[in-house]
Order: sequence, then C-alpha cells, then structure tokens
Amino acid sequence: MPNSDERYSIFGISEQNFGVEVKYVKEILPLPKITALPNVHKSILGVFNLRGQIYSLLDLRVFLRLDRPPLNERNLVVVLEYEGVCFGTVVDKVLDVTYLDSTKIQIPRRDMSSQYIQYLSGYYEHKKSGVIYILDLGAIIDAREIRQYRF
Repeated sequence: MPNSDERYSIFGISEQNFGVEVKYVKEILPLPKITALPNVHKSILGVFNLRGQIYSLLDLRVFLRLDRPPLNERNLVVVLEYEGVCFGTVVDKVLDVTYLDSTKIQIPRRDMSSQYIQYLSGYYEHKKSGVIYILDLGAIIDAREIRQYRF
C-alpha cells in the first residue's frame, strides 16, 4: 500500500458524498435523543448524551446549504474529534471506509458552490462512488456560526 493512501470514512448527506479521515471518526451511532438548545445557530441541532458525555450535534446540511428533510430513524450520527473538539454530525448513511490516494485529492474548483468550498479541503473523483467532497473539520469548527459557542 503506497504511503500516499489515507483511510476515509465516506458518508451521504442529501444525495452528496462526503469524506473524513478515519482517524477523526470516534464512533457512528443511530440518531440519539436530542436536547434542543435555545438561542443557537440553526446548524446546531442541540446536544446528546453518549455514555455520560455530552456532545453538540451539528447539521452540516445548513453549512453546505443542502436539502434538509426532517430527521428520522434512518439518520445516523458520526461522532468526530478534531484537535480536541468532539461533536456529532447527522448523516443520511455511511457508505464505506476506503483508502483514497491523497495525491489525487483535488483543490476545490472556482466553479463549485461557494458554500462547499469554504468547508472542504478538496474533492476526490472515485470510480465507484463519484465525487467525494473531503470535509475540512477545522473550517467547520471555526465557522463563525458555531465558534461563539464553547464546544
């Protein structure tokens, strides 16, 4: 296996494929009971309890301006940890865990939607899955909509 390959967890959100390096994925679980919080940005769905730990639950569909059908029992939560910040995000499905050749991850193009570009570190054209957008977790947790709230 070449050194340029990194393992990614690939998941679907509103008919789009997104990837995150596996090293940032702590857990994947069914949609838990969510406690809503007052006066927070609409991208923060609330908090949930996982084995005594409280996590914020983000809706990336808001950041990426994707369709937002109501949550249901088929939704999953991917618990992520990036630079000491732990949070969950809602996904429609988990598609795969696969190696992607990091030398083939491309920089977002100017013709891509601006809402994608600011939260992506790149994209990968996969033979089977099509385009996989690689999420920039640093940009997400540093977004002005949520950085005002202490995670």
